[in-house]
Amino acid sequence: MPWLRNEDAAIRRKLHGLSVKDGDAGLPVGVRFSLPENELADQAFPLIIIERTRASRDPSREWRGDVQLKYAPEGYEPWPDMADPSASPYFTRDPIPYLIDYQVTVLARKQQHIAELAALLSAFEYLPARFGFLEVPEDGTVRSLDLIGGPEFPAGWDEHRKRLFQAVYLVRVTSEVLGEVKKAHSVEKVVQTFHDTQPAWPS
Repeated sequence: MPWLRNEDAAIRRKLHGLSVKDGDAGLPVGVRFSLPENELADQAFPLIIIERTRASRDPSREWRGDVQLKYAPEGYEPWPDMADPSASPYFTRDPIPYLIDYQVTVLARKQQHIAELAALLSAFEYLPARFGFLEVPEDGTVRSLDLIGGPEFPAGWDEHRKRLFQAVYLVRVTSEVLGEVKKAHSVEKVVQTFHDTQPAWPS
């Protein structure tokens, strides 16, 4: 998948699989990207909605000229020793670093479900206050994921004036747009020509 779609899929995948207690049973939490096209009143809750709100260039991570990539871009084969980034054979020129912002909105009919989900999402593997990460399997990278706002807890209503409790987060993910990717090739043969540079002495 191209830029943005990989990150969208990764954050959706990260938040998938949560559940809350509902009596003696576990209630699965749905995850969808962007606001539902049909009415909120028709949705099953609890529900997490992810919206991409902004993508902006990040000058603090910008490099100019030829840059060695420390990962295998999507569609390119990994090199034998992936644990050694300096062995990467992939280069590009003037990659453009980006920051992608998302709003994550948790919706539930019960306030206790919002509190339980807020506690779950504060864990290291989800949306922690620091040291957050996002795995993008398409290129094998682990990106920084920063919590830049929230959680906030506004209360609202659906179209039928039924109560909806919320927890709203703002998160930021690192990314970059690549130009043409070139692969360095190992030297296969070295040809050397030797010349006799010894000065000729007069006879």
